[in-house]
Amino acid sequence: MKTEITEVNSYTRKLNVIVEWDTIADEYDKEYKKAKSNYNIPGFRKGKVPEQIVKKNIGSAIDANFAENSLNEYYRKAIEELKLVPINQAKINDLNFKEGLDLSFTAEFEVEPEIKLPSYQNKIKVSAVKYVAGDEDIDQALSQYQEQHANVKIIDSGAESGHFIRGDFQILNDDGQPRQGSKLDNQYIRLGFGLFKGDKEKAFIGSKQGDKVKVSIPSKDHDVTYEVSINSIEEQILPELNDELAKTINENAKDLNGLKEIIKDQIQASLDKDHEALVQKEIINYFVQKTKMEAPQSMVERYLEHVKEDLKQKKQVYKEEEFKENYGKIADSNIKWYLLKSCLIEKEKIDVSNVELENKIKWFIDENKDNKKQIEDFYGHNENKQRLFDDMLNEKLFEKLKENAKIKVVEQSTKELRKQQQQ
Repeated sequence: MKTEITEVNSYTRKLNVIVEWDTIADEYDKEYKKAKSNYNIPGFRKGKVPEQIVKKNIGSAIDANFAENSLNEYYRKAIEELKLVPINQAKINDLNFKEGLDLSFTAEFEVEPEIKLPSYQNKIKVSAVKYVAGDEDIDQALSQYQEQHANVKIIDSGAESGHFIRGDFQILNDDGQPRQGSKLDNQYIRLGFGLFKGDKEKAFIGSKQGDKVKVSIPSKDHDVTYEVSINSIEEQILPELNDELAKTINENAKDLNGLKEIIKDQIQASLDKDHEALVQKEIINYFVQKTKMEAPQSMVERYLEHVKEDLKQKKQVYKEEEFKENYGKIADSNIKWYLLKSCLIEKEKIDVSNVELENKIKWFIDENKDNKKQIEDFYGHNENKQRLFDDMLNEKLFEKLKENAKIKVVEQSTKELRKQQQQ
């Protein structure tokens, strides 16, 4: 067998294969005899058709069938011989074979590109914002806890700002008639909040159970008019913020001040996690931007197919013509990082032992003793344990990379974060 490999680009290879007739003659003879023994035409018994007629009638079919069956075997042998690992199904071109002649074909496929990592020892520079929890965050959290523990009072005297209205929302056509199939039952709104403030709130002020209120709500293209049948009007009676409520909210809180400290720590832990994710993103960007490589097209396409499936499962509508524009760069970057990460893990000799893995699962159980059985069952599945292994491997990698990074932490109050979210 003769092979010749051509580099089309950094990840595409073109393989030319020629298998000499002497190599395949015996196999072809078996194929021919098998076909001949099963061939049957009028005037001859099965398997007794003269060779001249067999070759004239089905010789080309035998040749084609033999070539199709043989190319997979010799393609596999060729890539093993050349120590190549295709990452997609090869495209076969120029398949040629005839009895007595060599078998030849061309296979085009993709491989993972060779990666030359950029110099990164003490050269990664990262600037990442770290938000610091403040009193306003604690107050917001306490307000949410109050609402969760609030009592509900039914209002008969008429709706006021701040009251909750439970009602059936029916969309009306331009002629004022109900639009068929557009009724939303038992929807909750709060007057003075979200879409129902200002003029929209005024339509409900003073209304009572059984009333019908018409209100127009802005949508993407135009206002939508609803007729709201009011089922009930409710007021939240918030509990007093005191030591007793604090103990109800969190059993580890000795008093209200203790609860505030717990809440502050929880919020800050979440903010720190966001900061860590931002640092990791900056490190990823460093490697993706500094490494000269192309993402294999087949891997990018598979990534995009997974994104499409995810969007369909979430019932999110997308336009095909805009899809690649929105997700193409993300796919390209993520595939590059996937390949770079494997290379970095190998270079830094990063691994997670079985002992470390089991200790992590034991830690989860120690932290959640009431859910011991569920945790054990969850990590009893290989795919879940593999996911944990990957997460721990990833964590170790970034810890190592951060040792080679100069990280500038820019602290800001969460007040700045709220301003950005409102813009």
